Order: sequence, then C-alpha cells, then structure tokens
Amino acid sequence: MQMVFDISQDELPIFLAEVDEHLQTLDETLVELEHRSDDSDLLQNAFRAAHTLKGMAGMIGHHRMTNLTHALETAFDGLRKAQYSVSTALIDLCLDAVDGLRALREEVIKGTLSDYDPQPLIEAFAEFNAVGEHQPKEKRVEIPPAPAVPQSPPTHSNGKKEFHIQARIDPRSVASAARAFQLMMALQELGEIVSMQPTLEEIETAQPVQTFWAQLITPATADQILQKLGQISEIEKIDVQADGDGRSLAAINESKTTPPEQTSPAEKPEAQAQAAPVSQPGRSRSNGSGGRGVEMTVRTSVERLDSLMNLVGELITDRNHLFQVRNKLEAQAHNDPLVENLAETVAHISRITDQLQEEVMRIRMLPIGNLLHKFPRMVRDMSQKAGKLVDVVIHGEDTELDRSMIEEINDPLIHLVRNAIDHGIEPPEERRAAGKPERGTVTLNAWHEQGRIILTVSDDGRGIDPSVLRKKVVQKGLMTAEEAAALSDEQAVDLIFLPGFSTAEKVTDISGRGVGMDIVQTNIQRVNGTIHIETAVGRGTTFQIVLPLTLAIVPTLLVRVGSATFAIPLVMVLETLRLSPADIKTIRQKPVTMLRGSVLPLVYLSELFNIPQNGTQRKRLFAVVIQSGKHRVGLVVDGFMGEEEVVVKSLGKLVGEIPGISSAAILGDGSITLIVDVPALLRLAGIH
Repeated sequence: MQMVFDISQDELPIFLAEVDEHLQTLDETLVELEHRSDDSDLLQNAFRAAHTLKGMAGMIGHHRMTNLTHALETAFDGLRKAQYSVSTALIDLCLDAVDGLRALREEVIKGTLSDYDPQPLIEAFAEFNAVGEHQPKEKRVEIPPAPAVPQSPPTHSNGKKEFHIQARIDPRSVASAARAFQLMMALQELGEIVSMQPTLEEIETAQPVQTFWAQLITPATADQILQKLGQISEIEKIDVQADGDGRSLAAINESKTTPPEQTSPAEKPEAQAQAAPVSQPGRSRSNGSGGRGVEMTVRTSVERLDSLMNLVGELITDRNHLFQVRNKLEAQAHNDPLVENLAETVAHISRITDQLQEEVMRIRMLPIGNLLHKFPRMVRDMSQKAGKLVDVVIHGEDTELDRSMIEEINDPLIHLVRNAIDHGIEPPEERRAAGKPERGTVTLNAWHEQGRIILTVSDDGRGIDPSVLRKKVVQKGLMTAEEAAALSDEQAVDLIFLPGFSTAEKVTDISGRGVGMDIVQTNIQRVNGTIHIETAVGRGTTFQIVLPLTLAIVPTLLVRVGSATFAIPLVMVLETLRLSPADIKTIRQKPVTMLRGSVLPLVYLSELFNIPQNGTQRKRLFAVVIQSGKHRVGLVVDGFMGEEEVVVKSLGKLVGEIPGISSAAILGDGSITLIVDVPALLRLAGIH
C-alpha cells in the first residue's frame, strides 16, 4: 500500500538524519535510565527526544509514527509525574517502541506501508498509564496561555528577575514545532515560565512555528539564558530583555543556519555530524565549544568528501614527483639560482600539501563514539537472551578515526562483543561460586598510539583455556592429537580464528555456528590491521585491535627486490636488519636468523613472487621485520628505498587479485609499486 507524506525529496535526508539522532538518544538514555532511575536529566532527555520525534512525524503526516511516539512520550510523562517508577518491564517496552519507530522510519523512505503494527505497543503503554492514574500524583504546574500583549516586568525581592524572550525559528526548519518545544524545555530548566506563545497545547499540534515568545522568572542572567538557548539549532535570532535592558544573540545564531547557496538539502548531513560533539546521556547537545561561541558548519555529501580525498591523493603523488625532479636538478646544477628557487617553491608546496592533507583527514574523521554508543543497548539485549547480567563500560569515545575505517570495524566489534557475552561472561550462579560479582563487565576502549588506533574489547569472564581448545580442534578433525599437543598456549588460543571452529556446546541466537572469529580476523587484516589476544583462565580475555588511521593514504617502507619495488605498510614494520650469508641458518629446511636470542623465520620476496636474480651470491642482504598477529617474520629484500606516503589504488578487475598483494600506488617518479598484503603474504609463505 502506497503512503504519501508531506515532505519533499530535498527535505527527506535532513528529516531522516534528525530521526536517527533522536532514536540513538533514546537508545542510550533508556539503557542508562534503567541503572540511574533517579536521574531527572536522563528522563528529561528521553522526554525531549520523544516529543521532538512526535512533532516531526506530525509535520509530515506520519500518523502511525505520531501515535506510537505519543504513547512513548506519555510513558515518560508518567515517570516525571511519579505515576509509576522505572522498571525492567517498562524499559523493555520503551526500547521495543524505539525499534518500532525505526521500522516506521523505513515507511518514509520506501513510501509503502510496512508489516509492522504499532497498535499492540500502544495498548501496552495504555495499560501502564491506566495503572499510574490510580497512584498518587505529584503536583504539576500547568503553563497558562500567553497574553496577547506582554505586561511590564515587575521586580522580585528574592533575587530573581523577569525576562521576556523572543526567538525567531528558521522558516526552512523541517520541525519548527520541535524547536519551539526545545526552547520551552531549556527555559524550564532555568526558571519558571509565567506565560508563553504558542502554548504547549498549540506546540503539540505540530503546526509550524515562526516566532516563540516567553515570560520567564529566573535567577539566571541574560547571558546565561542566551548561552542556553544558543545551543538549539535552526534558531535565527534570540532577543532577551529584562527591565528594559535588551541583549541579542542574533549575529551568532544566524551563523548556525547555513545560507541557501551553501547548502544542498538533498545531500547527507555527514559533515555537520562530524563537526558536532558526541552527546552523552544526561547532557545537552551543543554546537558550540567552550567559550569560543557557536561553531559554523556546512552540510555536504560524503561523495564530495571522498572526491576531495582522491584529489588530495593525486596532489601528494605530484608532490613526490616534484621531489624527484628537484633532487635530480640539484645534482646536475648545484648552486644554480633557478634550481634554488625551484627547491624553495617545492618545499613550500610540500608544506601546503601536508596541511591540506591534514585538514581533509580531519574533515573525514569521526569520533569512534558514533560506533561505540550503540553497544549498551546491544549488550543489554544480548545479556537478557543469554540469561546473564552484563554491564558495558566505554572509554575513549572521543578518539577519532577515518569514516571508512569506522564502517570496516563495525562488524568485527559486534562479533567480539557477542562472543564476550556468550563465551566469556559466566552465568550469575557460576560467578557467585567463583567469588565474582553477579554482574559481568564488557569494556570497550579506544586510543591513539604512534599514528595508529588501538581498540580493545575486554571481559572479566572465564577466559580461554588452551587445553579445551586443543581437545576441540582434535574432536572437529581440524588437527591430529599430536599436532594439537605440540602447540604452545599462545598458538592454541589462536585456534579460535580457524574457519568453522567453535567451543560452544550448542548453537544459540548469539553464537555457536563456527563463524565469526575467522571473519573478524579477515576483516581486520583486510584494512592492514592486526588482532592480538590476551587471556587468563578465570580472569577474562582482552582482544586488542591495531588499525591504521585511514585507508586512502598509507605510510609505507619502499623496498627493492630485483628490478621490482614493493611498499610495505609501516604499521606492520617493527625494524630493519642487515644480514650477511653467515647470519642465515636453516631449521627444517627453512631459512632463519637469530635476533636478540630469538629465532626469526625468513621469507625471500624474490622466491615468493618469482623475481629473477642476477645469479651471483649476494654478500649483503636486508630484512624487514614485520608482525602480523603473533607471527614475527623477516622479509628478505635487496635494498631499502626509504619511507613514502602512497595513495592506495585498486588493482581493478582487469588485473584481479594477486596473492600477497593488496593494492598498488604511483610513486613520485611515475613508476608503479605494489603494496604488500602482509597477512596474505605469510599465508602464501606457509606461515599461519
């Protein structure tokens, strides 16, 4: 069945982005509210998000969405009036409503009626409200309609002042009634609203609002009122007057509304989302930063950012080419004034290119909190299915990562969290018997370290027992008993990355099918990342993921093998060595060398890629010590050509996949180098 909504295609992306933001706020706030039921700020945030959603749905004529959101909003209002208290059953019902709103959101995109029926949830909310009506209610001050003409402000002896506030809402706002509601809620936090126009009843009709007026009694100053209201977007002008002394925020607030010639409404508002800080439950969302005023943002599409990144990549290639030309000219015409001028110009272009690259990278960066903040809701749902009590702790949510990397790391993190709940955290009775708290903890952490991103997923559960893994791998026929017995504890733990391997005794909704951990490792390695495991039986497990900052431009070490050049991602490189023939030994017919008392396996790139050599015995060789997972290997090469940032280029369908090679790049001299896929290279060499 076709559905028609009062919204244009230009307005649709903005509407969907705001809906997603408020649904995410509800998810985060509800999970927090279950543990902090007495936090009035959390409840206020939830009510504000639900009311705004209702206004937006009413604006476009989505009645099914309006009715469900109204039921959710009424439940929050009942909590505010203390008609009933926060309970697991009520939080479950509210979260089901949020999921239902996501299903109804899809109707706006597709323009067709979905199979989802919100009526059972609406009736369930009505039962809660019916119970609440028979319980004692707290006294609530109703807001009377505003007078047509504001009266002159009286002076109050208790230190409070009376202010008249007038705000003009952007006429292009998709949800102007929601903005008026946000203004009202902000003023209620500051003091007592004596009267306002439009009234609350008029705002709830979701009719467009152009001007909002309120009479407020508050101990706050005019500047504090302006600062509070200045956090609300799509407000063109705010005037605050007290006892004839007027203050205006018009100039600052007009900068928050992007002029028509700078905004394409059909484009996704990704850039604006990147510029805004990640909101936390219990905190108001602000477009400002400290005392520096409101940050100016411009909406633009992700495709334009990708195109800009590609152009910067081409500029870096040309910059590297200029370096090559400058070096050759300096060698041929030393002390030539023209060459010196060229060298200065190239140096300046290099600095500008580096700054441009840094700014473009900064635009593409998003706080990883955008990804991590969905896990509290996910952990709550999974732990209930598994019959366990699990809390989630998040650190480092402000750590920034390239948008493309966030998309790539999403699935691996989900798999790791699911396994932590199903395999790691014990049931409450088992934890009590082990002297642990009934509630287990899954901790997500993120931080920058030496130009890389480190992510960890930890649990305080039962840990991974290497002896159990050895038995399982033999039972599944993946190894013989002798091969399993020869494994060290670290090698046995790494068995969980084998395809088809699972320690689960039975298949559940969460895990046990033998897929997941091998996919985690494959996806991480595909983006030149590594994953390590630290575990202790009875104490828990930590998965550590190491990632590059971006996939578009990669710092590499260039090496020469015969007449070919290869680029090895620096994130994989530990150190470089010089070797003589006497340094190379053999163990089981495999070349090795000793590195600080440890055996280091050697892999000749010339042999792996069948690159012809000159036939004479080389007196000096070089090795690049790389690490992938827990494997440390020395790649034997003919020489080093230095470090260089290269722009990653796909090999394309014509060339296809090359074992051990991930992609290619164009160097400064115009030659092509192949970028080594280190994990695939080790598999090609028979090192697992």
